[in-house]
Amino acid sequence: MDTCSLPHRQFLDKFVKPKPGRTLIVGSKLYPGRSDRRSEYADAVGVDMLAGDGVDVVANLEDDDAAVALGQFAHIECWSVLEHSRRPWLLATNLERLLEPGGTIHVTVPFAWRPHGYPDDFWRFSASCLRDVLFTGIRWERLMLAQAKLRDNGRVPVMDKGMPGEAWIARTEVLGFGVRT
Repeated sequence: MDTCSLPHRQFLDKFVKPKPGRTLIVGSKLYPGRSDRRSEYADAVGVDMLAGDGVDVVANLEDDDAAVALGQFAHIECWSVLEHSRRPWLLATNLERLLEPGGTIHVTVPFAWRPHGYPDDFWRFSASCLRDVLFTGIRWERLMLAQAKLRDNGRVPVMDKGMPGEAWIARTEVLGFGVRT
């Protein structure tokens, strides 16, 4: 499976149960140190906004026509992609449309993290944003924060490692696994 943090690995092993069938890997372009997540599935399609290794279809899934052209999927994996979307509410709506009824989705998004490229970085998300705003047609089986460990309580510790006088918060992500209703 793709290189990921220890808490993400724990989340994958404990909570993520992909529905067998056609799988969509959103943000599939390979970068140094990343493995081809398509190889984890028997029937996978990799989509990305940028061409490159690991990409079967170049498309902006904010666009309804681009999304519809892909067909439906039993499982969708969308790791650290929504923050790069200019209009993540459109991307989320189209990901729900791409899921067949009863299909599963595994989403990770940054809650607190350094700005990073691809081609740009626009957003940060809370668990309630995924549940109540972006993916309202998903029944979330598990939605939680991860930092050095999985955190059901939603609390993120602030660490004093940064510049003098500035609080430093380690990379913290929201990890979610759910089923389309």
